[in-house]
Amino acid sequence: MFFFDPLYIVLLVVTVGLTGWASWRVRSTYGKWSKVDSGINLDAFDFARRLLDRQGLQAVRIEPTPGQLTDHYDPRGKVLRVSTQVADASALTTAGVTSSAPRLSVAAAAVIAHEVGHALQDASGDTAMKLRQAIVPAAQLGSGIAPWIIIAGVLLRFEGLAVIGLILFAGAVVFTIATLPVEIGASGKALAFVGSLGMVGEKQTGARDVLKAAAWTYVAGALVAILTFLYYVFLIFGRRD
Repeated sequence: MFFFDPLYIVLLVVTVGLTGWASWRVRSTYGKWSKVDSGINLDAFDFARRLLDRQGLQAVRIEPTPGQLTDHYDPRGKVLRVSTQVADASALTTAGVTSSAPRLSVAAAAVIAHEVGHALQDASGDTAMKLRQAIVPAAQLGSGIAPWIIIAGVLLRFEGLAVIGLILFAGAVVFTIATLPVEIGASGKALAFVGSLGMVGEKQTGARDVLKAAAWTYVAGALVAILTFLYYVFLIFGRRD
């Protein structure tokens, strides 16, 4: 059975290594720049509102969402959600003293600006974002039931069923690849936003570092999806008796 396949163990180790490294990098980079004042005297929600309004996106709502770095823009509801971790960064602590006035960190400003970038992509009909949204149903199906269909096909020696699962899983792979230009585009817009608000020099470097670290999580996800797809191909077609 493929559960004890040495190649599967190698894939598992590589997957854990890539995702673990990407997660560590984004959290360590965010932690570093969350201690640096951006110079923007607004809390996270007011900052998001200002950026949205500057882009003519008054119709986009802002909501809090629980968790750490769970910030995201929902194109279906036209809602930008700010995580608890980023919202709390409005109370920036310097030398152990928390300022009474809102002081947004470099890291929090970068994350929020990135999500505003997604909102602008949506409003402008960005081709890459439209493509990614169109693939969402196939990606959800592919990442959910496709692996089980492949496993069933292999165990039952029913190649046709396994191939159906492989085709479905390909939708999830395409989604991870289509995500890359969307995320890179939003980060480019985010740097322009924060630069126009006076975050230059070291602060702009910090914002760029945070955005680059976040981008690596999507790169790692795409690599893992591609490697998993290739493993399934080998599992289905590479071991014929």
